[in-house]
Amino acid sequence: MSTHPLDPIFHPRSVAVIGVPSTRRRGFGGFYESLREAGFPEIGQLYPVNPKVDEIDGVRCYPSLLEVPDPVDYVISQVPAPAAPQLVDQCIAKKVRAIHFFTAGFSETGDEHLAQVEREMMAKLKAAGIRAIGPNCMGLYVPASRLAFMEGFSMEPGNVLLLSQSGANAGEIVSELSGRGVRFSKVISYGNAADLQAHDFLDYAASDPETDVVAAYVEGVKDGRAFFEALKRCARVKRTIILKGGLSASGSRAAHSHTGSLAGSAAVFDAVCRQAGAIRAETMDELQDLVVAASTNTYRVKGRGVALIGGGGGGFAVLSSDAIDREGLTVPRMPASAVQQMREFIPVAGSSVNNPIDAMPPEDRVDDMLQIVATAEGIDMVFMGPMLGRPGRPQASDQDGAPDAEEVAKAMEEKTKKAAQQLRTLQDETGTPVVGIFRGGRMARRMGMESEGFFEAAYREGIGVFPSVARAARTVARVLEWRQYREGMPDIL
Repeated sequence: MSTHPLDPIFHPRSVAVIGVPSTRRRGFGGFYESLREAGFPEIGQLYPVNPKVDEIDGVRCYPSLLEVPDPVDYVISQVPAPAAPQLVDQCIAKKVRAIHFFTAGFSETGDEHLAQVEREMMAKLKAAGIRAIGPNCMGLYVPASRLAFMEGFSMEPGNVLLLSQSGANAGEIVSELSGRGVRFSKVISYGNAADLQAHDFLDYAASDPETDVVAAYVEGVKDGRAFFEALKRCARVKRTIILKGGLSASGSRAAHSHTGSLAGSAAVFDAVCRQAGAIRAETMDELQDLVVAASTNTYRVKGRGVALIGGGGGGFAVLSSDAIDREGLTVPRMPASAVQQMREFIPVAGSSVNNPIDAMPPEDRVDDMLQIVATAEGIDMVFMGPMLGRPGRPQASDQDGAPDAEEVAKAMEEKTKKAAQQLRTLQDETGTPVVGIFRGGRMARRMGMESEGFFEAAYREGIGVFPSVARAARTVARVLEWRQYREGMPDIL
């Protein structure tokens, strides 16, 4: 555990959900159900509070926070905005450590009176030594502490800390990246940032031993100097990726109506990230791709020469080569010596070994081909196409001769793991970073590549996988740019 003063917030011994719905609620606002599914009652005390009901699913429901008989570390507020000031007074009397306001309807509305109410609540909490997350946010997801703000989140801890001013974006990022194998140390949705702000959480992330990669979606920064200093501290020791919302005129207006945030210019924010040693993502897809790169061996790429293997046809090779070139990478021709070696077991007809590599060698010579390509002069990385990365469709049947679904699933899982291990073995034996490419869609399914488990299996082997060559090339180009402007800083790339 960290010695940082914010660390206790992420490890509460007891949680009270105030204003818990009397009927089961899933998704946004279903905090009580999410915490139960996450298993928090197995390690701590969970108290539902609602004066209108006596119990929820057989668990006693308390009429107010003050009537909870035991100490409470962490409070989740689901009460309407007019009831929030009274809850603040109860939290002070109860001596809680922190409160998360899912409650909205304060400064983000643009109403000065409601903004003043927010300021007065925060002043009271600060005087009492109570920290606040929000208002207008989803709060915390901490797998190790069995905290979750939505159902269906993995409770397997990881090494990525996500900070998001938007709750919806936080949920989307967690869901999408979980499907690609990423696991999280902490996720914080912090909304209006009336108390704890981005710089507070960046400062915490810098010292968190459970975190190696930090990703943040930020709309507004209230204290520019504090943000810059915290970002510098964090980015010096953690691979840090920032997606800044509200950099356009329209986006700035939307950000202000969303969390009451005022945005800034793209040029200024770019300069801030560069000076700090962080990288600015330009889109949500890019943020997710950079997180995958930063938490796998993709970030170890140091050159621009790409060997593209597989893909299923000349058209794919042509378009992929164009995409790679557009990002300032290259697809160099294979040296004559490498071509000669491969021609010893790959026929000339129907194959290409000049790079891109579109060839199907005998099964017992596949590894030989991969070794030759990965160690060829001018090759700095291998983009492994789906022809070799796909898990394939196993042959399995029940007594009637029809495919047995369970056996098929098991065989597919095994083939997926082996395909991922093949990429890891190639990387380990050659020292050349391997970047996985796994295309989806109808054509992929027809080729037996419908298993999304390949993303996760490869990630567990330290291999970053991307849904297209274009996105892989863009990500690698950004990593190389990142590496270049971090010269002279601690080597974390």
